Amino acid sequence: MIKRLIPHLYILMVSTLFYSISAAAQTEYRLPVNIKPEFQQVSLKVDPDQLDYSGNTVIDINVTSPTDKIGFYQIDLSIDKIELVQGDKHTPLSVTQGDYNINWATSASTIPAGKYQLQIAFSGKVNTSSDGMYLAQFEDKNYIYTQFEDMHARRAFPSFDEPSFKIPFQLTISSPEKNTVLSNTQVAKRTVKNGWQTVVFNKTKPMPSYIVAYAIGEFDSAPIEGLSVPGHIYTAKGQAGKTKFIAKHTAEIVKALESYFGMDYPFEKIDFIAVPNFTHGAMENAGLITFRSSYLLLDDQPSLTDKAGPLSVVAHELAHMWYGNLVTMAWWDDLWLNEAFASWMAGKVMVNLYPELNTKNDLVQEGAFPADASPTTRPIKKQVRSAADVMDGLGLNYSKGESILLMIESLIGEQAFQQGIQKYIKQRSWKNAEANDLWHALATVSDIDLPAMMKTYIEQPGYALLSFDENGKVTQQRYLLTDEGNKNQVWQIPLSIKYKQNGQVKNTTFTLTDQQDVISKISEAEWIFPDSGALGYFRWKTSVKQLDALLKDIDVLSGKEKKSLVYNVGALFSANQISLVEYFKALTVLANAKEPMVVAAVFSAIDKLDYLVDDSNRHLYATYIEKMAMPWFNKLGTTEQAGESDELVKLRYTILGLLTSNTDNQQVLDISTKLTKSYLADPHSVPNSIASRAMTMVARHGDAQWYNKFEQAYIAHTDARVRSTINRGFAFKQDKLLQRYLDFSLQSYVTPANVIASLYRGAAIQDNKDLFYQWMEKHFTELTQKMPAYHVGHLPEYTGSTCNQQDIDSAKTFYKDRMQQFDGMARSYEVAMQRSQQCVELKDKNQPAFNQYLKQQ
Repeated sequence: MIKRLIPHLYILMVSTLFYSISAAAQTEYRLPVNIKPEFQQVSLKVDPDQLDYSGNTVIDINVTSPTDKIGFYQIDLSIDKIELVQGDKHTPLSVTQGDYNINWATSASTIPAGKYQLQIAFSGKVNTSSDGMYLAQFEDKNYIYTQFEDMHARRAFPSFDEPSFKIPFQLTISSPEKNTVLSNTQVAKRTVKNGWQTVVFNKTKPMPSYIVAYAIGEFDSAPIEGLSVPGHIYTAKGQAGKTKFIAKHTAEIVKALESYFGMDYPFEKIDFIAVPNFTHGAMENAGLITFRSSYLLLDDQPSLTDKAGPLSVVAHELAHMWYGNLVTMAWWDDLWLNEAFASWMAGKVMVNLYPELNTKNDLVQEGAFPADASPTTRPIKKQVRSAADVMDGLGLNYSKGESILLMIESLIGEQAFQQGIQKYIKQRSWKNAEANDLWHALATVSDIDLPAMMKTYIEQPGYALLSFDENGKVTQQRYLLTDEGNKNQVWQIPLSIKYKQNGQVKNTTFTLTDQQDVISKISEAEWIFPDSGALGYFRWKTSVKQLDALLKDIDVLSGKEKKSLVYNVGALFSANQISLVEYFKALTVLANAKEPMVVAAVFSAIDKLDYLVDDSNRHLYATYIEKMAMPWFNKLGTTEQAGESDELVKLRYTILGLLTSNTDNQQVLDISTKLTKSYLADPHSVPNSIASRAMTMVARHGDAQWYNKFEQAYIAHTDARVRSTINRGFAFKQDKLLQRYLDFSLQSYVTPANVIASLYRGAAIQDNKDLFYQWMEKHFTELTQKMPAYHVGHLPEYTGSTCNQQDIDSAKTFYKDRMQQFDGMARSYEVAMQRSQQCVELKDKNQPAFNQYLKQQ
């Protein structure tokens, strides 16, 4: 699965010893190990035009020791009949509900060891958000989709809904004849009677319940050519013509993955389906991968940046076919590795197949560092008991995990790493595995104690701040923005150090395993850069003298290393390790770099200082931005030129975004107005990334008439990418217009999965959140009934983070009596409040110096 929603946006094994502890000792949150499912048949009768549905399931089970009860999972289903069958013997069972969605089917007498069938007739209602089996509407038609990761198969049918129970499934679905019915496998048989069809699908390979999938509706489709198995892209009615770009590139991505893994694609088909209402970005269901519509429905020749995200997501989900589906985690505590590996593999595919997108210079770790710096952050491998536990810190599973894999590959070497991965996949095919199984496989192709090293990264939160003195001594402590939290953690940190000594630039490697050590080779170096290659998962600090010397020799570093330096000095400033003057001195040097991506990083760093901006310095900040950015704006304009590099295109977006979000420049406003009018009239006339930034400027200075144009255009266009672009432009600050925008999020044309994006933006538009919380007080019940459960639980993080003490107090009042009512909300509130309190402290500490610096420019 990939999580891509909020600017962005946003997944652990209990030892077997636990299962020998009696139920009386602690609450059971997993099913007993003495009952093992071996095969499950699921039959459903579903009409997308009706919320009620019915079904029955037959689960072949092996009871390995006598018992009086059988556990299974279900949520919000009616169990109409349940019995245990062995040959001709039918034993009725009674059902009681336990904790963690476990239902206990109890027999009047002891159930001997043996093979049985658990037969259950059930009924339920189709979900209207986007968890489990749910309804989505597009134009005038209804569609059924599924999202079963992480613990949502139990919402659709009773099951042994744990990843360690990896079994074959066979689905039979009855639905009105007009619909197309899809599932993980090819159709084995289809019969029609009295306007209803019954579709029997082929039996699947062994797989966990969370990648079972089906879809029902009046779909259109387009073929995916060049595959060794059948493949199609399915869309809502009338949308298949927009799939040409993804269809064109899918086969080459599959072939690249087959080559890397040394193994053919493992399932019998590759179908993609564009989903108009989807909580997450995409989901790796075996043979039926679901995507947010915006990832599949593109122009035939999308712009450079418009195609990067969709290609990466397709590669990520296809990589899961091997890592996640063919080889599956044993429990949710290792979900981080599932997602990290798919992201890492997608990155490798992108670099090899699409070098023009320049993804080799991405700094994946920068997506993880902010969240991992909080003292409340939990390890990416942590105890999991519920769905809320799985989703806690979801984003770090991708970014931190991928960063760690990049680091390991660099240590071992690409070829040896690939050999280890191929060995691991072959050994564990169609089975479950733990992270340690991978580390041990990779240890066979290297001389590194990977299990010991990885433990320091995945079983403890945070990352190190390394301090180097001029005599070569290096000390590590945890990087934290304030004094709160345990700084005395130790990581095993591989260093690739570039340094200058006696006028010569040299390189050395070193692995730091203790709180401190001495690297004699770098003693008395003029400067050091301890992250050669920019792959390190740490921050670092040298003396001011050494930093100044490095800045004078800045072109010794690669573009990627310079970009890493931009973010590193920013992190040092935020943690009070260097002064604001020293920070801006470094930014000034790096702003003159020859690589556009470094300049873009500098402007992004300046933009991130907006937490220090308020009415007392807003004009000074805007003036400073104009001074820095307008020369680039006049040079680059707003039109992509033929043959431009990806770096230059992204720099244009960064410059425009900085100006439109923070200044009142009339030239920029005039150009933005022209671009906005053009886009609203014809979305093909302006790239989406330019249009959203231009609309932000127009909205900031706009009135009700402009608001009406935005809203009318959103409703008129059903294309997901166009709607997303327009929504990103809503930045109307007036109270009445903000009120209308928040009301807009509750309308039917904003899908449940997209409500959170509107709330995220609405909460950030004004300097304080007074109006936002007033609106939330009035509409909270309506809001929570519409939104997916995951988004409800994470509302505090998405909308409550602030640098304003008044807003913190408002959040405390608002969530005080609500946070315990929704899974995950109390934890999300804790994260948001910690983040906000840190921001207030940083603002108080740094704003005087920031104001003084701006006055001097």
